[in-house]
Amino acid sequence: MTPEQSFADLLAAEPGRPFVTYYDEVSGERSELSAKSLANWVAKTHHLLGTELGLGAGDTALIALPAHWISLPPLLGCLTAGLALTTVASEADVAFVTPATAAVAAGIPDTYAVAPDSAATGFAAEPPNGVQDFVTAVRPQEDKWPGVRFGAGPGDPCMAGRSRAQVAADARARAAEMGLRQDARVLSTRDWTGYPDWIDALLAPLAVGGSVVYVRNCTDPAVLERRATQERVTAVLSQ
Repeated sequence: MTPEQSFADLLAAEPGRPFVTYYDEVSGERSELSAKSLANWVAKTHHLLGTELGLGAGDTALIALPAHWISLPPLLGCLTAGLALTTVASEADVAFVTPATAAVAAGIPDTYAVAPDSAATGFAAEPPNGVQDFVTAVRPQEDKWPGVRFGAGPGDPCMAGRSRAQVAADARARAAEMGLRQDARVLSTRDWTGYPDWIDALLAPLAVGGSVVYVRNCTDPAVLERRATQERVTAVLSQ
């Protein structure tokens, strides 16, 4: 088993079920993607990496992205294409950043930025110097999931020095530690800093066929409680 196979299994089982729901309590945004809609974005990212850039197993992507729905296509797209993930720029062949984190990718030729406040449409003006608009870059790519062929196997590198099989096992073990049952729905207010957060706020829920709710810019416990009730969450991750 690999993390990307866990996503493929969930997609095959319940393509129309919401997989990621996102709230920004300052802007008032609420966005939601089903597994199928997310798979279209993942496929586009997969083909950008594999077809256009020629990247795959043995290559590494820097992920410097927040807990946001737009961060899932780069992360899962890298995994399906066979790339390992890192937070260390010197290890990376390609990078995915925001304007706030773009500086960490200096020197990486292929760097793509997302605009968290206009995620679906990309940058209204030019992206930061030296980076490309992720949405513009993936827009012309093929978006059909059946065209996705996994670029790496269970023994290939995944993240944090762990193989894909090891990361999938870590996700299952962490899901058990967190008390996540099948189809768990996990609300998270955590920032993403790397491997532990990717496991807790994405891969562990995915390992049990679950879904995630990301809430940004919220310090009011009453609002979080309301979101948890509205979204029927079964577990909450806080900072």
